[in-house]
Amino acid sequence: MDITLSFSLSILVVLGFSLFSSLLLLRKRASFSPNTPPGSIGWPIVGESIEFGLSGPPKFIKKRMEKFSPDVFKTSLLGEKMAFFCGPKGNKFVFANENKVLASWWPKSATKVLLFTEVINEGQKVVAPLLANSVHDILKPEALKQYVPLMDSMARKHMETEWAPFKEVKVYPLSQKYTFALSCKLFMDEDDEDKVAKVLENFNTVTNGMISMPLDFPGTAYNRAVKGGKVLRDGLMKIISARRKELIEKKEIVRDDILSKMLLVTNEDGRLMSEKEISNNIIGLLVASYETSSVAITFVLKHLAENPHIYDQVREGNSKFTRKGK
Repeated sequence: MDITLSFSLSILVVLGFSLFSSLLLLRKRASFSPNTPPGSIGWPIVGESIEFGLSGPPKFIKKRMEKFSPDVFKTSLLGEKMAFFCGPKGNKFVFANENKVLASWWPKSATKVLLFTEVINEGQKVVAPLLANSVHDILKPEALKQYVPLMDSMARKHMETEWAPFKEVKVYPLSQKYTFALSCKLFMDEDDEDKVAKVLENFNTVTNGMISMPLDFPGTAYNRAVKGGKVLRDGLMKIISARRKELIEKKEIVRDDILSKMLLVTNEDGRLMSEKEISNNIIGLLVASYETSSVAITFVLKHLAENPHIYDQVREGNSKFTRKGK
């Protein structure tokens, strides 16, 4: 079972990483005009954030799809007016028009928590996890193949220490722990377990608080997220500065991670990315990889656990693949 699960973890993370450059929140480049989708923006400032939080995303979206449109509806969440694209037609429109009439975007409340806002290109009003097009090459499926052996070895170690000794485990938090540790290793070549665990604890505070009501005063989840975000950025800046110094002194890449490659990325004018831009990129990658991969792993394992016959077929297929590989 450990071989099958570690293999599944590696494949799922590859698929998750290949989708880094696509965010779920998208909006029109132009501001809202009278010709907007059907829907409601709720109360002033608050919008429909309270109902979104109380009912949860699935119920919130389903209710409005039934009431307004199965393809697209407007709303206001986290202090921002936005449109939700739903169903086959809505999804097709999004994927066919990204970076054309649609652009990747995060709410201001989220950027305040996570990013150095002063280096965001306000002219384009885009906050993407990658600010330089050339960085996309790092995350192409072909490039990700080289990371599969590392993913597999970390998955096996994770299974041996976090799963095998116990008769019962909670899959979701363990999958989060695995994907975050893997992200830290691939992005920054960081594998100190204690350090990663501390960063993960702070990261959870940040990600949970940044999607809460953006009320920045002591005691609120958002205020804790703002403070945690500063700690996260400060820690990343220390790592990035040290790595840039290492690169200058040795005049070559000595680590095979994404941070090392980002330090060499230039824009059309030949300018290197600043340390704050690199920090924004790394944080964008961490956010994009964290939930997507861990949720996918959790649902796949749930499906395998509830359908033993499917698990047996997966295991049989994985055994054949392993023997063929040998």
